[in-house]
Amino acid sequence: MNRLRAVVLLWCVGLASPVGAASPDPKDLIVPPEELSKARELVQKLGSENFREREEAQAGLAKMGRRARQALADAVLNDTDPEIRLRASLLLPKANADDLKARIETFLADTEGKYDHDLPGLKLFRKYLGATQKSRDLYAEILKSPYNMELFNSIEKGEEEGGRAIADRRTTMWNEMNGQNIRFSGRPFTPKQPSLPDIAALLFAESVVPAERIPQMQQWQWINGTQFIHQPASMNALNNPNAAHAEVYRAIIARWLATRTDPNELANLSYQLGQMPLKQFKEALPLLRRIVLTEGVQNYAKGQALNSLVMTRGKDEAKFLRDILRNEIRVGDYPELFPNEKNPDRVITVNNDQMIQQVWFGKPDGQAEMHNCTMKDVALAFLISQSGGNIRDYGFETQPGAVIHPNQLGYGQYAFTSETKRAAGYMKFGWKQLKDQLEGPSTDKPANPPKDETNPSNRPGRRPDIRPVPGIRPAPPVQIQPIQPLPVPPPPAPDR
Repeated sequence: MNRLRAVVLLWCVGLASPVGAASPDPKDLIVPPEELSKARELVQKLGSENFREREEAQAGLAKMGRRARQALADAVLNDTDPEIRLRASLLLPKANADDLKARIETFLADTEGKYDHDLPGLKLFRKYLGATQKSRDLYAEILKSPYNMELFNSIEKGEEEGGRAIADRRTTMWNEMNGQNIRFSGRPFTPKQPSLPDIAALLFAESVVPAERIPQMQQWQWINGTQFIHQPASMNALNNPNAAHAEVYRAIIARWLATRTDPNELANLSYQLGQMPLKQFKEALPLLRRIVLTEGVQNYAKGQALNSLVMTRGKDEAKFLRDILRNEIRVGDYPELFPNEKNPDRVITVNNDQMIQQVWFGKPDGQAEMHNCTMKDVALAFLISQSGGNIRDYGFETQPGAVIHPNQLGYGQYAFTSETKRAAGYMKFGWKQLKDQLEGPSTDKPANPPKDETNPSNRPGRRPDIRPVPGIRPAPPVQIQPIQPLPVPPPPAPDR
């Protein structure tokens, strides 16, 4: 068993015993020099040739508890006497447990958060979640698990060790939830649902260590934090603001959502982000766009993400759809996606020709043909629908009998059956955009022309659909003067 895990197990057992009021100042935990000298003398007696003296020294060190921890640790690492190293190694776990217990009690006694405490992951926890009483309460619950303590201890040591610890913790929690039906001992397996502190600890660690530093074994690569968000303890905290630790846990979820970059996680989140409770987080919309733009995310997930975006924001998402259609994204237009970008005018391509879904259409002879629906096809279909049009009028074909809701066009129930139809559809929409720019937005639905109240008899005259341009005065009517006859000169006089 891992040494830290054994220490915390011993500490958890010690919680049942009553303790006195602890000082909130960690400086009060410093072992006095005379106590440290006494412990070092007893450590040396562990190697005495007299058996009784060795036993008495061991009993004395055990009684000193945490005050002997430093002397015991030095002996385990540096002493050349094997007897001393052996006996010190047997005493050290209990001394470490006592020391950890004292540091946690000091932390809990510091209710105003005035002091710095030497506890695993505490500095990171305070950095991102604050030093409020509510965050302290959740952190104290997290500390009660040796697995969580081991995880927090690892993420403090760096991304590499933290990544390995996260991968191990994911697997352990998943196996506890969905292990084999029969264990090797023959006893039936009883699933164990993770507690809220366990889930909070894992997701917090995942928000600290980048996804690319978390190793993934081939058979476990699909296990990640998304599998634990919808467990009962998590859902209760997300849906019930009055649940224990709900406020701090929601802050952890918000930070976790903002740091997701792994394609497998993004694919799993594509549907969840459009539904409650994750839909309520402001980080959901930027993350849906990140799903669309991230290479390696499964194609169907990008369609679902586009669908969730439009269902949530409607026409407000038209700019993003037009950018997809143009196959260009200006990073400065989406600062939440590129927070570290120094050149806002940098343009990236979307790869909008990638297939979202394959659509099968039946043929009269009973056969079927397959066509690809691409990302730009989905963006075009949404833009057509938002303008009041019918995608079939632009060359899209649908499966026989399919009823397509205009706000749910991301699922690949339609496609162009030829490149000629695709080109014609884009050209028609391009002309419509140009017309809208010149004449103002309009829908594809035919409208009845307004009646000309000044010409009720429909006599020939000014067209009723022509209106003066705002801001320009009409020219005054031209007054046409009647043509005056030219003077006729008198005839010449006759010759005489």
